[in-house]
Amino acid sequence: MSHAIFLSANLDATAHTPLFRQLYEAISLAIKTGQIKAGEQLPPSRAFGDEIGVSRATILAAYDQLMAEGYVETRRGAGVFATDIGQVAREWLPQAKKARAVPPAQPEMRPFAPGAPDMRAFPHKLWAQYVGRVARSEHGGLAEAPDVFGDWILRQEITEHLRDWRGVDVSPDQVVITAGAGDAMELVLQTVAPNGARVGLENPGYPVLAQVCTVLGNRPEWLAVDHDGACLPSRDVAVSVITPSCQFPLGGAMPVARRQAHLDVSGWLVEDDFDSEFRYSGAPVPALMALDRGQKVIYLGSFSKVFSSGLRIGYLVFPAPLIAKVREVINHRGSRASAMPQRVLARFMADGAFHRHVRKMRRLYRGRRQVFLAGIREHFDGQLAFTDHGAGMSVALRYSTPVNEGQVQNRLRAAGIDCAQLSKYYHDSKGIPGLHCGFCAFDEAEITQGLSQLKTALKPCFMT
Repeated sequence: MSHAIFLSANLDATAHTPLFRQLYEAISLAIKTGQIKAGEQLPPSRAFGDEIGVSRATILAAYDQLMAEGYVETRRGAGVFATDIGQVAREWLPQAKKARAVPPAQPEMRPFAPGAPDMRAFPHKLWAQYVGRVARSEHGGLAEAPDVFGDWILRQEITEHLRDWRGVDVSPDQVVITAGAGDAMELVLQTVAPNGARVGLENPGYPVLAQVCTVLGNRPEWLAVDHDGACLPSRDVAVSVITPSCQFPLGGAMPVARRQAHLDVSGWLVEDDFDSEFRYSGAPVPALMALDRGQKVIYLGSFSKVFSSGLRIGYLVFPAPLIAKVREVINHRGSRASAMPQRVLARFMADGAFHRHVRKMRRLYRGRRQVFLAGIREHFDGQLAFTDHGAGMSVALRYSTPVNEGQVQNRLRAAGIDCAQLSKYYHDSKGIPGLHCGFCAFDEAEITQGLSQLKTALKPCFMT
């Protein structure tokens, strides 16, 4: 028997892999590829160690691993022998290393994608400090599952935020942490709208709400939108979902008289307050829930617009009569909000860092909005009309002359412009033709360049 195959084992004492593991891998590979035949004897451990310059313990450890995996067997008084491992499966043999997978590049944000915050302004370093602080000082703060309603401390901070910023005085017991707007709406409908019930939805409005409503078996009751916001439902609904602080997508705040009229209608009300922090002129508009004396308003808030689109954290505030029912629904369906960022966000809010960030972003977005609106006036000379509502993260632009919307869409796509067609927010064919443009995610230079591209793309459309 020749021991050449054993003596040729290439062991590297400086490698991270232990010597016994290197030897095990060399011998097992030789057995799998047939270089060491079934029944062939392996060298005695002491002599083998002396020949290749390692300790006997290293040889024995390699043999023990080979034996544990069935590559060799011992025969009393005879030694260690390779076993017959049968037909070798191709996948056992070492394959050529595949090139390291490269993660796909993040899609580029193109002007003027509506509703997107500028994540370049997110306080990454400060947020990382808070993550580290919670991980070090609050055992379980990043991992332990909170109450099904969410982290208590975060819920406390949300009530403080609502009282200071929106004039809403509620208890943490009424706050439920959600995994975004879709999750929040599903929870609301499962709580107050039985299958088949009518749900009032704004027309135009947020398309995801209609999708959630339909999936859960509810029937949309479309609420027309005029200059005062959502009109009252024409028949009884289980719940209406409205955006009184800044109508989506047209903009504009609902006056007190219309708000009171909605409060007087039977059925629950969801106040979708998705970007109320971004009001750039005048006094803050009080939340609908602050006017509610009948305990019928469900407040829907989000951190995706004002703080981070990646956190996937939102919240609902339920009136007291619904708390028991909400807990019953969540116990049945489960809580879907991630526990990990909740305590971190709570500490971020408690220290005032969240409010400082909101103020910073409001100043930043106010300047960008001014640049965007001034550019629309300059470049389009009335061809694109808008109403300046002094709030929100987007602007609805209406064509002053008829255009071919299909042609507009094709030209915008070719020019790298990501405006939404205003008509897509309507559930029927009676939508107002125009564009829905966001300005928050783009700095002033990007806005200026984007407006130039927009002008070039739309010019032929206005001429035909």
